[in-house]
Amino acid sequence: MKLTFPTMNTLADLLAQTPPSEEDKRFVDKSMQLSGLIAAAMRRKGLTQKALADQLGKKESEVSRWLSGLHNFTLKSLTRLEAVLGEDLVLTFRDQVATATLTAPAKVQWAEAADTWQPPVRSQQPQRRTVVSVEEPYSLTEAA
Repeated sequence: MKLTFPTMNTLADLLAQTPPSEEDKRFVDKSMQLSGLIAAAMRRKGLTQKALADQLGKKESEVSRWLSGLHNFTLKSLTRLEAVLGEDLVLTFRDQVATATLTAPAKVQWAEAADTWQPPVRSQQPQRRTVVSVEEPYSLTEAA
């Protein structure tokens, strides 16, 4: 009598049968981009993995995992990395649009002769809150 056992799928077989979700694809894409940005910033600054780890109070093996591309960073750890590397790694809150909106003079007037700040003029009508669409630039003054 010969015993046969059902074949066990390897993890690779199971992964091949299950297509990744859109969320998983985005995570891998962004993670790989981020690790590339970190590696490039390290090269520009002349830092080795060990030197970066020392400055952050981490082990070199942890920095190595970061550079592998699949580490799930917290905002706090990214901010610490940016401080040590001396450059921005992540643009947040749609910085392309928000930066332009925030740097543009938003109803603030400067008196030319005295060079003193004049507060924004507020209308007496109650302001309606509007939902900001993807195409519409977001301004912090609108959120207040």
